[in-house]
Amino acid sequence: MSVPPRKAVVAIVHTSPETIHADYRRLLALAGMGAAPTPSHHALLIPRHARRMPFPGAGAPPWQLEIIMRLCRVDGIAAIATMLPEPHNDWYGYAAIAASLGSTVLRRAPPLDRATLVAALAPGRIDAHNSLFGATHALAALFRTDAIIRNTGSVIDALAQVRYAGAPLIAVIDATTISDGRDAGAEYAEIRSTILASRDPIALDAIVAAQFGLDPLRDVAFLREAHRRGLGTADLCAITCCGDVEALQDRWGLGDPAPGATLDRFNRWTGADMRTFEGWLYHTGWGRLFQAYQTRYAVRVRR
Repeated sequence: MSVPPRKAVVAIVHTSPETIHADYRRLLALAGMGAAPTPSHHALLIPRHARRMPFPGAGAPPWQLEIIMRLCRVDGIAAIATMLPEPHNDWYGYAAIAASLGSTVLRRAPPLDRATLVAALAPGRIDAHNSLFGATHALAALFRTDAIIRNTGSVIDALAQVRYAGAPLIAVIDATTISDGRDAGAEYAEIRSTILASRDPIALDAIVAAQFGLDPLRDVAFLREAHRRGLGTADLCAITCCGDVEALQDRWGLGDPAPGATLDRFNRWTGADMRTFEGWLYHTGWGRLFQAYQTRYAVRVRR
């Protein structure tokens, strides 16, 4: 079994729509992107989304994918591929961004090696039944494409295979808007203007789990198992946070989810969801930035 990074470091940066590009550069520098012993000649990006419609906080926002691609180019990585779902599930504009920036679109992962940087891109989100929609699950998409949009049980094996291949990892979570899907009546979304990254996706997901009020080792099975097998660090006491750590002073999401039947949130679109989405889209800086990306890349969303 390969050994994870010696120190579990999670970088945190407080950001704004006006400074998002510069803040992502700072974030990845703090997280040690480009610090792998073997230079990366290829990059494989995996953006995740939990809902078919581009609900705030439910998917990797388009700027996350675009900025990471551009930073890979700056880092000297010429060959970039993006793992994407089937076209009918891509309403965030990922394919248009990939095409514009010269990234190859893949439905199946290529063989991994020490020269291929794997970048897992995820939103700050939690689903029904305390299911963390984290960055680590994006790695399962290397072997099961449905893991781009849903959590699967193959996450531990996927992480183990990536570690065994020696491929460098960078996991990035965009919590500019976070979403909490634990309420059976309506999705909850809140502006947090925070971005996080780590070369240890388990440590990153552990920090995000804690922000949603979960104990990573007690409440999140895949984090506990990955920590036990030495695939990453889920013990909060063994994780060092750097950057704008004060951005994590307040917990995220709803404290007590309302009881009731769980909705199929990937396909279901309620009136309450519509009001939340439109309020975010038209009345927040992040919603206006999202609109700008939809216009720039000519994304047409039809309900």
